[in-house]
Amino acid sequence: MSVIPDRVVFDAEPLIAHADAEPGSDVVEEYLDAVALGETIGYASYVNLSEFRYTIARKYDRDTADEYLDWLTDLGIETVTVSDAWVAASEYVLQYNPALGDSFALATAEHVGGTLLVGGDDDYDEVSDVPVERFRDGSA
Repeated sequence: MSVIPDRVVFDAEPLIAHADAEPGSDVVEEYLDAVALGETIGYASYVNLSEFRYTIARKYDRDTADEYLDWLTDLGIETVTVSDAWVAASEYVLQYNPALGDSFALATAEHVGGTLLVGGDDDYDEVSDVPVERFRDGSA
């Protein structure tokens, strides 16, 4: 991993990978540690947090998902509301055609002027509007 940016936006995939100890979770932990230490400001969209919640709740249960989300809040992850990003999210869909959650992650990064932390799939290959960093190559 290179230098951690001043502002990092977490897509759902890195948070799921961290919570589930998937490949690359150690890299995500470095970013989360930087947030906890105040070395960077961490953000997540409510849309991406909802993706995280239903994914983890389906695999484990709602309490496990909610405990992790509470931990993220305690850690210092700041949430970005849908109203702050919905227009830009729709523009990302029009321009690049990512999944709606991915478009909200991009719009959130644009809104806060941050770097978007994503997985290794090719959903972001064409994006040049915001800085994107990958925490792993390929998907889990």
